[in-house]
Amino acid sequence: MNINIKKVTLSVLFAAATALPVHAQINDLVKTPPMGWNSWNVFHENINENQIKEIADVMVSSGMRDAGYIYLNLDDNWMAKTRDASGNLQADPTRFPSGMKALGDYIHAKGLKFGIYGDRGLRTCHHYNNSNSFPNSGSGSYMKEERDAKTFASWGVDYLKYDNCEPASGSNQREDYERMRDALANSGREIVFSICAWGYQDWMPQTGNLWRTTGDISNAWQAQPGDWFRGVVDIIDANEKYYTNAGPGKWNDPDMLQVGNGVLTMDESRSHMTMWAIMAAPLLTGSDLRKMSTEIKDIYTNADMIAVNQDSAGIAGHRVSSEDGKEIWIRHLGSKTSGNLAVALFNKNSSTQTINLDFSKIGVSGEVTARNIWEKKDLGILSGSFSSEVPAHGTTFLKISAKIVPQSPFDSLHVAQIPGQIEAENYDLGTSGLAYEDNDSENKGGEYRNDGVDIVTSDDGYAIGYTEVGEWLEYTAEIQETAKYKVTAKASANSNNTSMVLFLDDKVIADTLHFANTEGWENYTLNAIETIELPQGKHILKILMTGNYFNLDWMKFEALNSTGIDEETAEKADLKAGRYSIHDIAGRDLGFVEITDGLTMDEVQRTIIANVPQSGIYVIRNGKEILTLNIRK
Repeated sequence: MNINIKKVTLSVLFAAATALPVHAQINDLVKTPPMGWNSWNVFHENINENQIKEIADVMVSSGMRDAGYIYLNLDDNWMAKTRDASGNLQADPTRFPSGMKALGDYIHAKGLKFGIYGDRGLRTCHHYNNSNSFPNSGSGSYMKEERDAKTFASWGVDYLKYDNCEPASGSNQREDYERMRDALANSGREIVFSICAWGYQDWMPQTGNLWRTTGDISNAWQAQPGDWFRGVVDIIDANEKYYTNAGPGKWNDPDMLQVGNGVLTMDESRSHMTMWAIMAAPLLTGSDLRKMSTEIKDIYTNADMIAVNQDSAGIAGHRVSSEDGKEIWIRHLGSKTSGNLAVALFNKNSSTQTINLDFSKIGVSGEVTARNIWEKKDLGILSGSFSSEVPAHGTTFLKISAKIVPQSPFDSLHVAQIPGQIEAENYDLGTSGLAYEDNDSENKGGEYRNDGVDIVTSDDGYAIGYTEVGEWLEYTAEIQETAKYKVTAKASANSNNTSMVLFLDDKVIADTLHFANTEGWENYTLNAIETIELPQGKHILKILMTGNYFNLDWMKFEALNSTGIDEETAEKADLKAGRYSIHDIAGRDLGFVEITDGLTMDEVQRTIIANVPQSGIYVIRNGKEILTLNIRK
């Protein structure tokens, strides 16, 4: 007879294998957008050791650290004009005489994290743009990634901003960033990887923790024609379209904050912070905190604003209406169905404007409670709508709590049953913000439903088609038992840029799932997604399109055995009849089990399982033979 076990001669125990998501985020370091300070916007290249220590001191004494601003990041020109004799980066000996390790220790002693700057090319931006002063600096990390990552790790670096200047001839931008990603992973230290390549590309979420979506921010509300640098309002417009790419551990970066640098008005400064909070952007201040006014400090440390930015669900906000320079933005807090929203009424005009908010247009109905975040004032119970007089370049920033009318299944026959097969076209009823979101208003395909989502015919019925990034669908699901499930999807695609993310109750359970290129929409194929553990009960299953243009026919959920001897950690081996003693991982004797001839493999498994108290690792012995089993019960 055969049983799934592992024969060993030593008492070596094997942990259960866990399926990892395909193309998951690179690490778990920034589940919410990073908060801190960066030197460039205020000091540019003119940084030194004493100045940075003073900033560290004031981050603590001002309460900024305790408000969540924990990263202290050096930008360009901390390094010497050349590498040392061994080829290692080194601190400028005049401006940083104690070196980077000592500075990192000082920063860490303050309860802060230490960030540093590098470049994927031959020289950093400042050294490249001032070539006469730095002709042979070698400050870039091109083909020195492993060396530099280990150097950063030895200094205690926690965060690397990695720029995009002076690429080597024939180099590949994506490959350069991926080499540093891998070097950081092998450095022996956990280091946040911030990609500064001045624009979003679709490889970035698998490469960095955050990535710049635009050119550099300037100390201005709006850029002038011909400027390469962007004003605050320009960056807001440029960043918005990428909102579906953000989420816990991976963030769009519209650049550092200019609040407190003496140009923006207070209304513009509050708008700056509001929109970075709504967009789930990193909050990296860029002003001289040693000279921070009380009003600027109040903007930075507003607890309600920070709570919106740091909301653990990580759902980035987006614009839902724009008319005559008056915009409405929303961000779901907690989950898409929690009833909690952050709302920005944003006035781009140069004069005060009245902005009207119709609650039904943002997916809520009935009475709501509201709070004005900047005024730190509860507005009580509101119903139907809200109007605000918004100053020039200002924003009314609200938190709204409402009871959202829940979505319902397409009909009573189409509550998704798990285990079972979910037909993609049987998504829940609802309106945008409740059960589905489609980027166009018409059904481009078949006749099955006519509510705007694109449905096409497949070889055995209907499928979801014409998918675009940011679209999503939800399904009410009845999960029959808590268990691991094998998930298979039937899909077709005509490119390699096809992917989706799977959620349960707005929590990611399968990240960035790619479908095979079938080289034709009619050529459906089965895609084994992965093994997912699901809890018993009624839940909301959601699919989010993160890649363009695939057809999804159905998803099948097959329950794996909820009890048994784990096949992931065992090999098939003969188990002869006889008496076997049972021991737990601490070596305690739990009794014995008698195996007789004629038992099937399932009967042998049930016999052993019945004689152990709970799931875990166990060892059974028969004379000199030692067998290690990972048992689920």
